[in-house]
Amino acid sequence: MSGLKKLISLASAAALTFSMCAVSASATEAYNPYNYDRWGDPIASQAGYTADYFVSGDDIGVGSLSEPADLFVSYDDLMYIVDKGNNRIIVTDMDFNLVREMKDFTYEGEATTLKKPTGIFVDQYTGAIYIADNENERVIKCDEEGNISKIYGRPDTELYSSDLTYNPNKVIVDKAGNVYVVVKSVTKGAVMFDSDGDFIGYYGANRVEQTAEVIANAFWNLISTEEQRSRTTKSTPIGFTNFDIDDMGFIYTVTESTETTTDLVKKLNPEGNNILDSLGVDNDFQFGDTSPTYYSIYAKNSSLTDIDIGPNGELNILDFQHGRIFQYDKEAWLLFIMGGTGEQLGTFRSATAIESYDNKLFVLDSRKNTVTVFTRTAFGEIVTEASNLYNDGKYEESLEPWLSVLKYDGNYRRAYIGIGNALFNRGDYREAMDYFEISISRSRYDRAYEGYRNEWIKAHFTLIIVVIIVLIVLLIVYGQLKKRGKLKFLRKGGA
Repeated sequence: MSGLKKLISLASAAALTFSMCAVSASATEAYNPYNYDRWGDPIASQAGYTADYFVSGDDIGVGSLSEPADLFVSYDDLMYIVDKGNNRIIVTDMDFNLVREMKDFTYEGEATTLKKPTGIFVDQYTGAIYIADNENERVIKCDEEGNISKIYGRPDTELYSSDLTYNPNKVIVDKAGNVYVVVKSVTKGAVMFDSDGDFIGYYGANRVEQTAEVIANAFWNLISTEEQRSRTTKSTPIGFTNFDIDDMGFIYTVTESTETTTDLVKKLNPEGNNILDSLGVDNDFQFGDTSPTYYSIYAKNSSLTDIDIGPNGELNILDFQHGRIFQYDKEAWLLFIMGGTGEQLGTFRSATAIESYDNKLFVLDSRKNTVTVFTRTAFGEIVTEASNLYNDGKYEESLEPWLSVLKYDGNYRRAYIGIGNALFNRGDYREAMDYFEISISRSRYDRAYEGYRNEWIKAHFTLIIVVIIVLIVLLIVYGQLKKRGKLKFLRKGGA
């Protein structure tokens, strides 16, 4: 099949699949699964996950939940639910069978309780439980019986301004035992303590978005006096909202603000540098919903409220504004979008926290007071397999799964790019060009074209040299004949 015929055939299949997906999606979900094309426009897509059921406090057997604020799946396969309004922690197995309630705590022989807790983390190396005890202005470290071994309170240092409140919202711990705390009033990054509980600084601050106003203020500060600068409004970054840590020690952050596009999602190395910046050059990613320019004035930007790192390094990001879940692979390629706002199964009124386990996603709703369970579909399994193989460098092994993805959804742009990349790495440059052309990926198409051109030149090198030699000989002969006046004689003779 020629390249042109192949393009026409694939485009026809894509159009047919588009209509089939739109019908099947609306028939099985309370929301319409979609993805984005190269131009940033939403297009119907197959569901990568489907909402199976939801669980309430009554289902668990602990009475109604009240404003639940956080979820955490521990290393020993237990689910921790932070029941903020009831000042307790609910612990269940992965089927939501009750394991224990944590309401009563002890510190240095004295009883104590939680007050509006908002975050939790369980250390896989020590088993210690860390709770962001918001209105008690502390983070506690305890065991499963509620025995508190350490309290991380307000930092007693000039580096922590007296103007700042200390109400811990979220907490994580790294392999070295360093504790990172998100405090809403702090914009310098996470408040960081060492394993002994001593304050050691701030980690991972967001950058200030370079708006016209910020650039103008920076210019005037260069030429202003010290007195004038003291009266100038300072530009400060927006603090991130939530975070997670992976097995390699990288910390991922999300920022809930809808007023900025800078540092909405970050992957931080130990030095606090965002290494996601290096991925954006070639995969044109954007986190959350994309608003097409022709109706962006009416659309609401995403408000990213939580992030979870899945078993294969995928990023599960929760959008509070639209009640949606965005799943990306570890290279930040968008895989699936699911959820929405509403009362039906799979939609939310106040999506607050997200966790993953095996092939499931768990989403906490602080107004419905429920946990919704999503399970990966057959389509989702194939996409996940193809993405994992490709990201692990197994390009040829990923080819067949990517081709299978297109049988489910002919509009799935990531599959065209995956197939094109697999073919490119195999040296099938001409065929790779077709897939890159369909995906409207100019840079990849150019690379494939360059490879195809070099391959063609190599295959026809001998012929090219012969043609060049013949042309050179002809030019030499022509020059000699012209020099000797033979061409004039030949023209006269021919006449």
